[in-house]
Amino acid sequence: MEPKLVNVVQAVDNTFMLIFGISAVLLLGITAAMIWFVFRYSRKRNPIPATYTGNLLAEVIWIVVPSILVMGMFYSGWHSYRALRDAPEGAMEIKVMARMWSWDFEYENGKHSGTLVVPVGKPVKLALSSTDVLHGFFAPAFRLKIDTVPGMTTYGWFRADKPGEFVVFCSVYCGLSHAKMITAIRAVSQEDFDRFLAEKGTGSKHPGKALLDAKGCLGCHSLDGSAAIGPSLKDVWGREAVLVTADKKEKKLKYDAASLKMIIMGPRQGVVKGFEPMMPAYADQITADELTLMLDFLERGDSAADGPEAGRAVAEAQGCLGCHSTDGSDIAGPTFKGMFRKKGSATDGAVVDRTYVESVLKDPSGRIGKPSIMPATTGLADADLSALLKFLESLGTATTPKGHDMKGHDMTPANAHGEQHK
Repeated sequence: MEPKLVNVVQAVDNTFMLIFGISAVLLLGITAAMIWFVFRYSRKRNPIPATYTGNLLAEVIWIVVPSILVMGMFYSGWHSYRALRDAPEGAMEIKVMARMWSWDFEYENGKHSGTLVVPVGKPVKLALSSTDVLHGFFAPAFRLKIDTVPGMTTYGWFRADKPGEFVVFCSVYCGLSHAKMITAIRAVSQEDFDRFLAEKGTGSKHPGKALLDAKGCLGCHSLDGSAAIGPSLKDVWGREAVLVTADKKEKKLKYDAASLKMIIMGPRQGVVKGFEPMMPAYADQITADELTLMLDFLERGDSAADGPEAGRAVAEAQGCLGCHSTDGSDIAGPTFKGMFRKKGSATDGAVVDRTYVESVLKDPSGRIGKPSIMPATTGLADADLSALLKFLESLGTATTPKGHDMKGHDMTPANAHGEQHK
């Protein structure tokens, strides 16, 4: 017979309610006592003040009672902490790596994803760390709030008792894009989880598809027509549905660019009939360019997935665009615009090309030759790496003055012969 698992959520809630209840009783009791003393012992009723030299019973009460209350709250808190900390035997372990400003989840078979996918009813043990600065893994639905510390592994566990998607925040301010460091826990059936583990790569041939995955959309919407929390996205373009407005009226809805933009970005005019209003607002989480790519995939599928823009979603999902701009502006790292053929940051003076970028992705500090806050990119499929490199190349190459070669040598006619013989 399997040991009964501790209900972690209930244990944490019980501790909260105990502390809240004691605090509420103390607040009411102290407030009532203050009002009573003001009325009963006012100067008008007691013109001559009384003097008390000691009261053994009162002293015992105010020492014993607070001690019992504090120890009771401590015991309850320690019980819920151990319930969160000590994962049951046989729990599935998933490695969680935090980085500025995204999450990477590695499963027991080596597969990586940006959304945490777990089977319903199975305990999941998280081994958390960080590649750069302090972050905080905060999943309110499971009462999990665990710091991720560079160079250290922290632990926690949870169990999803029903299918669904549950938001995960970073609870520690970690820099420029802290507010966008959001992902989700997607709880699915064991069959769907096994299918997910068996999938190869990230499936990001089209950048819009990779964005749907990175933004958590595929946690609630399937691409194969199967039932999910939200409507399936298979052949969604041009399909008709019924929209239930706030005043309970029904109207026909045709999925096209305008209606899908309304549903994704808002303001929403209602809820699709037959589904719960669970979808979060994405107005502040999806840019206009990202929306265009997502709509293009929903309309045309993978038919337009061979261009360099296919790598933009890979860069987005890997957190690259949190530190590197594509318009020439400086953020935390150098811009991607015109990056190729520039002199890189490595001490050997190598120029940026595909080989250079691949080596930096695998081992940033080792290739550059000095400490770097950039984390190593792990679990990137060959197709995604190829798409990412094509995207970076599409952003242009470093320009050289007219009459100079890539290394800056003077190649004007008057000096070309001399340069060639150096």
